[in-house]
Amino acid sequence: MSVPTAPQGVATAVPAKTHWLGVDGLRGVAALALLTTHVAMVQGLVGTKQTGSKMAPTNFIGGFFTSGFQIFAGVFFVMTGLLIFRPYARAVITGGPLPRTSNFLKRALRILPAYWLMYLVCLVTLNRDNITGVWYVIRPIVLLQVYDWGGWINGLEITWTVPDMIQFYLAMPILAWACYRYALRGATPKARAYRLMLPLPFMFGIGFAWLFFVKATDMGTRALFWWPMGLLPEVGIGMGIAVLLTLQQISPRDNPKIFKAAARHPNMFLLAALAALIINCARPFSEIGMDDIYTVDGLVLFYILLAAFGACLVLPLVAPGASSRFIKVVFTNKPILFLSKISYCVYLWQFAVMHFFLQHDRLVNGHPQPIVFLRYGAAFWTLELVTLAGSMLFATLSFYLLEKPLMAWGERVLDRRAVRRGELPPSQERLPAKRVPASVESTPI
Repeated sequence: MSVPTAPQGVATAVPAKTHWLGVDGLRGVAALALLTTHVAMVQGLVGTKQTGSKMAPTNFIGGFFTSGFQIFAGVFFVMTGLLIFRPYARAVITGGPLPRTSNFLKRALRILPAYWLMYLVCLVTLNRDNITGVWYVIRPIVLLQVYDWGGWINGLEITWTVPDMIQFYLAMPILAWACYRYALRGATPKARAYRLMLPLPFMFGIGFAWLFFVKATDMGTRALFWWPMGLLPEVGIGMGIAVLLTLQQISPRDNPKIFKAAARHPNMFLLAALAALIINCARPFSEIGMDDIYTVDGLVLFYILLAAFGACLVLPLVAPGASSRFIKVVFTNKPILFLSKISYCVYLWQFAVMHFFLQHDRLVNGHPQPIVFLRYGAAFWTLELVTLAGSMLFATLSFYLLEKPLMAWGERVLDRRAVRRGELPPSQERLPAKRVPASVESTPI
């Protein structure tokens, strides 16, 4: 993707890439919360109407809290906007060239092979009797199961996020390229930063328009989030944070007020996130303890809560100078950081593990059933612990035997390309990243 040369007099120095342990820890916390709410849905702690008749929660208090935990899904998309868009924001604000899109190889190697492996296992063990043709097999491989649903694919119930993430990874460089010339007309870093945020209002508008379109055409609640349009506001929030963070780093005098507030009162932002979570658990305009939101009013409020929750959690973890004991204890302890490292595959494997546990007798001798028909098959805490342990086992094996070697290979390929282009000295080696405190920025994620 070619871009124009930076205008004369525009700074081209690029600050070091960074990451935050607190954001790593948030990924682990979100993965654990989503696993818990999915277990609650399958076990029956959260009620449902998906079976054709109303099935009430098995425990009101448990259903109240776990039914609201699905709000953590938005956190991953805020972080996607933040982490993926930040190199592009840095390039635009400094007036430098946009990053090469070949860096997509590294992220694709992290996401796709692990997903394909999980799908292959689920296809053979849980879906072999459901195969109706070549398209049934190919559809999830090419990430089109969200557009041509055709019924539940056992074990893949939550893999709608994989197509969404890949599409956002591809869309953000295009957005940066589209805004590049316009943003460079800004005379100062601040002007370029605010010009770069031009797509954000449109992303919010499209997200809410998609909500009303889906309800008006009766496409079903699933289409709201299985198609990427419904999560544009969360990605937009992440992109906005990335732009403002980059502006603050390049021009500290332009430090946005929102970062100053987050640095002074980080725990207040976390309390605001907690308030959004509790409101979501109470499900205004819907039914407490149920797994679906049916009314337009309820969905509009959920959209607002989803955006506010993600923003209020991420801001105090990335704002320069923000630090609190609570953040360090909750988001940077060793178990949570390890869970963060393998969180992607913990997310991928959790439904497969529940299938294996709840209908192990059907894997060989019978026809595995869709997950919606497996409710009340085990006690909640039994299913929670089995799912967590099984998912972590599969995720650990996947990370160390598949993901990590592939990512290392991808790094070597990119290094060789950089050497050939003269962008990296032949003698330069990639050194392992050092661990840093929650409030200190380090090497890239």
